Amino acid sequence: MKTKEFIQILQENPEKALFFEYQSGQYVRTDFHITEIKNVNYDTVDCGGIRNQWSEVHIQLWENEIPEPDHSVDSDKALKIFEVVNKVRETYPDTEIKFEYGNSLFPTAVLPIHNIKDTGNALIVQLTPDQTTCKAKDRATTPEEKAAACCGPVSEKPKIRVSLASLQTANSCEPGSGCC
Repeated sequence: MKTKEFIQILQENPEKALFFEYQSGQYVRTDFHITEIKNVNYDTVDCGGIRNQWSEVHIQLWENEIPEPDHSVDSDKALKIFEVVNKVRETYPDTEIKFEYGNSLFPTAVLPIHNIKDTGNALIVQLTPDQTTCKAKDRATTPEEKAAACCGPVSEKPKIRVSLASLQTANSCEPGSGCC
């Protein structure tokens, strides 16, 4: 979902409570804070040697260590935070929006929106974890190109097996002993 689409949904749903479901049945605590709105620019080179550039907006959700029963963020409050940020610098409107969240049971992750449910008095923003991918393999259009990508089919790659004992032996090498 694009940032401007998310903002439009907030505008069309004034004073609705906001809930974030980060895994099926698992919700960010209702007393969360929006602590940052980040414009994120990526400049990468994939394993096929191709440069990739794109931007995203990341919204950081945070829970105080001590629950705050009198604190909540509704659609209006979220829009006010966007306004504060946009007075300092514009939030990228035409880029994907994702939410950064983690707690003691869920490692911090950047999660895209899967769906937004309107329950009448609340919006439930359902987030779904991304999976990593190989851009070189994804770009390939033929079986030969896929096989030539550094991440070609597993059956075509040699398997390298390393035992824990060999790693421990390799790591026990002391400086000056001649094994390093």
